[in-house]
Amino acid sequence: MLKDVLDNSPFLIRDDLKSAINKACSEVGQVGAWLSGEQRLAIANEARHAWECKLCQRRKEALSPYAIDGDHDHLGALPEAWVEAVHRIVTDSGRITESWYDSMIAAGIIEDEFIELLSLSTMLTCIDTFTRGIGIESIALPTAADSTEPVRKRPGGVKTGPGWAPTVAPEDAGPELGNFYDIGHQFIRRSLTLVPDELNRFWNLMDPFYMANPGVNELEGIDRAISRAQIEFVATRVSKYLDCFY
Repeated sequence: MLKDVLDNSPFLIRDDLKSAINKACSEVGQVGAWLSGEQRLAIANEARHAWECKLCQRRKEALSPYAIDGDHDHLGALPEAWVEAVHRIVTDSGRITESWYDSMIAAGIIEDEFIELLSLSTMLTCIDTFTRGIGIESIALPTAADSTEPVRKRPGGVKTGPGWAPTVAPEDAGPELGNFYDIGHQFIRRSLTLVPDELNRFWNLMDPFYMANPGVNELEGIDRAISRAQIEFVATRVSKYLDCFY
């Protein structure tokens, strides 16, 4: 069971974080807004497998990943463009460019599918990095729940920009986004608004990993084992190491 893995940790894990990780993993095989349970599970498994890809390793060591050609080592469950998208997001996200994103869309990945793929790949990477960091085994993923088809419906108010993918601005937000913008507008939170269901899944995991707004603006009294200054120091060092320039 998912719970058993986290309970065997040599470190005490906060209940809210444990609950968020368990929920995220249990939903991997469920139908998404644009992807079936089978597709979501295949993406999650490919995200884990990407670290073993020799092409990705050569690209990571190269001055530019775009100078290295070849075929990905993959599990065979996803189309070629999807494999490329998952592997690049997982192993070399700091050097993704707008032209690369455009090439993924031109290769047949629908923008909404890309957002769900991006979210799921990122969530699995965060969870696996966490479990690896505290010295426990990876959490086993459930099987695909059923063959229910995704609704594949966009929210109202979608417009192109300000980034590469379409988003929903606060002034255009409809009922699909609920009270998402009540705490304010940050572009990093806006980035997944093209797929509200996946937006909520993503932040339901990320808020406990970091801190939920409005706690992000607080300097004292946060429910963490280290201070806010220590949190930001760790975050800054990790961001620098991973080429995260946000």
